[in-house]
Amino acid sequence: MNGISVSHEKNKRGALMNAKRLPWLICASLGLLLGLAGAARAELRALSDSQLSDVTGQAFINLATDANAGINYTRLNVGATVQTQLNMNKLQLGLYNRSGEAANTADIAINNFALGTVNNKTGQINPFTIVDPYVEFAYNGNSLVGLRIGFNQAKGVLSGDIQTLTGNVPVHIKGSADAVYNNASGLQQTVLFLGGIYRSSTLEADANLVDGSGNSDPVRGTMAGIKNGDGLTCTSGCVPLISDAALAIVRSQGCAILGITTCFNLRQFQSLPVGDLSQAGMAGAAKGFFISLQSQDVQWRDLDTGAMVTALKGAFMNMPKYRDASGNLVSPINIDFNQAFGGIPRQDTCVGMNKGC
Repeated sequence: MNGISVSHEKNKRGALMNAKRLPWLICASLGLLLGLAGAARAELRALSDSQLSDVTGQAFINLATDANAGINYTRLNVGATVQTQLNMNKLQLGLYNRSGEAANTADIAINNFALGTVNNKTGQINPFTIVDPYVEFAYNGNSLVGLRIGFNQAKGVLSGDIQTLTGNVPVHIKGSADAVYNNASGLQQTVLFLGGIYRSSTLEADANLVDGSGNSDPVRGTMAGIKNGDGLTCTSGCVPLISDAALAIVRSQGCAILGITTCFNLRQFQSLPVGDLSQAGMAGAAKGFFISLQSQDVQWRDLDTGAMVTALKGAFMNMPKYRDASGNLVSPINIDFNQAFGGIPRQDTCVGMNKGC
């Protein structure tokens, strides 16, 4: 499939805040989905009656309805698998004055946004794969109060210079404690050693959107890290009981554990793996990914678990934890400690240049 390039420049009047401004987004959303799906190529062939009798299936596009807490929903499902390499100069949604937030910032702002990568030497495309995309509308009475674009499954590399994010974006950090030692002082290394945690130990932690003090910050967040009160766990290579006791006591506070930094600026993560890229095909794909816009807080249904997800008024990105094939709860984005401390460089998304097609 050919790559798709989209340019979205700053809307000087703001991206949204009341439902009357949603129609242009609806048209753009439908156009994007149909454009993505339409880029696939197939030859039409007539089938005989005997061949038709062996075929079962459902419509390429179908409608579904739902209701919850006084809100009615209509969802347009596109039954397709889409592989794309997409670039945007700027993805900016929800540009308006928001109480407690810096002026002239947006709910979601990512410069040089891209899905998928390219091999700059050969021109080969490494696509971002989407299974069963959809557009959904939320109504309060006769008023349109929300719109979301979602993917039942998603897998690939998401790139961009992240300025601000609003939403639910859990990250799991797992890897050798060697990177932790390398970013610790001599005294901190001694404390780790006495706590039964060595360079060869495997540590892991959950990270979320936080502010510079380590508090949860799901609105226009600029950092990701271990929030206050959460800590590390050791999965191998530690001294039993001793390390468990030490890690149970030591928790992140003020963006640090034992003085070691636990919060990181989003701008340093320029390419993020969505789903488990080490698995073939769509095995390990992330589920429940959507971006929504709403003029009030709206609960959207997670199509994987059936649970309701509250999206805050404005623009909202949801990349929730999901159950894998073994039933384990996993994060959509997984990185190691070297990447957490040092950042992740951008992979090539444009032939002939790193970014900015």
